[in-house]
Amino acid sequence: MEAAGRSVLAESARELPLEVGELRGVGLRRSMRLVTIAWLFGAVWANATAGAPFTLFATHLHATEFDFGLLSAIPFLASLASMPASLLIDRTGKRKAIFLWGLYVNRLMWVPLALLPYLIVSRYGFTQTAPAMTLFILLYLMMNCGQAVGGPAWTSWMSDIVPGRVRGAYFSRRRQWAMITAIPAAFFTGWLLDRPGIVGVPMATLHACMVIFIIAGGIGVIDIHLFHYVPEIRKPPITPRRLLAATRMPLRNRRFLWFSMFVATLTFAVSFLGQFVTLYLVEQVKVSNSGIQNILLVAPMLAQLLVLPIWGRCADRMGKKPLLAIASLGLVPVGLGWCLMSSGSVWLGYVLSAAGAALWTGVEVANLNLVLELASQDGGADSDADAGSSYVAINSVIINIAGCLGGVTSGVIAQTLRNWHWVIPGFKTLGFYDVLFALSAIMRLLAVVIFLPFLVEPAARPTREALRFMSSNIYNNLSAAILQPVRWVRLPVSYKTKR
Repeated sequence: MEAAGRSVLAESARELPLEVGELRGVGLRRSMRLVTIAWLFGAVWANATAGAPFTLFATHLHATEFDFGLLSAIPFLASLASMPASLLIDRTGKRKAIFLWGLYVNRLMWVPLALLPYLIVSRYGFTQTAPAMTLFILLYLMMNCGQAVGGPAWTSWMSDIVPGRVRGAYFSRRRQWAMITAIPAAFFTGWLLDRPGIVGVPMATLHACMVIFIIAGGIGVIDIHLFHYVPEIRKPPITPRRLLAATRMPLRNRRFLWFSMFVATLTFAVSFLGQFVTLYLVEQVKVSNSGIQNILLVAPMLAQLLVLPIWGRCADRMGKKPLLAIASLGLVPVGLGWCLMSSGSVWLGYVLSAAGAALWTGVEVANLNLVLELASQDGGADSDADAGSSYVAINSVIINIAGCLGGVTSGVIAQTLRNWHWVIPGFKTLGFYDVLFALSAIMRLLAVVIFLPFLVEPAARPTREALRFMSSNIYNNLSAAILQPVRWVRLPVSYKTKR
């Protein structure tokens, strides 16, 4: 068995593609394990660069409210590059190479993104933060373009690596394992930024964030490097005629379009929070950097640790539509809840952030599983056309146009209402943050009411049954976690009894 595993790695190192279905047994398990191990490093990169470091870096570059809205929109704007990337994937069939090139750019760009704005400010002072901030935004756009180019290739590639019957459970478990490195990375980053020589000292804060970004980018490169040892699955290039048919295919699939519009509306709503939740915690609630990391990263990851396997099993057994109904309806009160948070109720931030992450994970699991399902199918009526990565790219384009518009719109609203206040006696003084949070909640509800009823999934079980399935799984998981220490204490006793 070990020899078979070594032969799979040798084949992948020589870049010899396998046919669909040829990767199985020990080789399949080893490849899936490598994909999971890789994300242990990727999770460090993702969580060390998010939350407090990113917002503090932009804040000390004197970013305006519109700049923060633009930063929220840029990942969505950059994703428009996924469409030409998808065409290149289908035309050449080189999914692994395109993924590697795109994601290496994504991770390595963190070096100039962190270093160049810092050097401008350190050399010319804080009077030159405007060009430094402009450069930061441009480099951030280029970094996200790398993700947009490599993302569709990865999704299409993984649809041929991971068997359809276990995709939901596998990708949920993969994210669970990543918590091992993600939680310490987020916690350590917040702790570092709260050190006495750093907190409250703009130049020291910029320097610390710059070092964090560069180290995290290097660790993220390890994540991408490990995919060199995952076998490439052969994907025959598509002729221009078939390529055009494959591109049109998702646009003629009503089930796919309704689903994409539903998720796009949710994304538009969620993007209203974007960088503004972090900024709200910094400016209004006055939470420490460690507290911000714990609220926005650690608490959500712990919540995901509980629900990820449940969402995965629900997607595999109950279907995607009931999963989306439960998750999206739950996101509505979460959006409104941020309006109730103040410096005297920091605990509410933990609850809202954890609940929002747990519910949004359900949307992501459903989205990934449906897109992988469609990407691995043929074109139906167009039997000579392959759907390829077109479903992945068009789904990404639709969703990310909505996210881009949401980020820009929230920036415009924040900039326009920056001096607006409404005092409610006995409650709080409302500002533009509360307007953004309330609008986000309203749009989440509209997504459920307008689009979800048109999503057809014949094999899906009723939402009520899916809710019972999830409730019983959560109860069983909590019971097992609570009783586990008791089992550890009782084990030696029972062992001695048998002796």
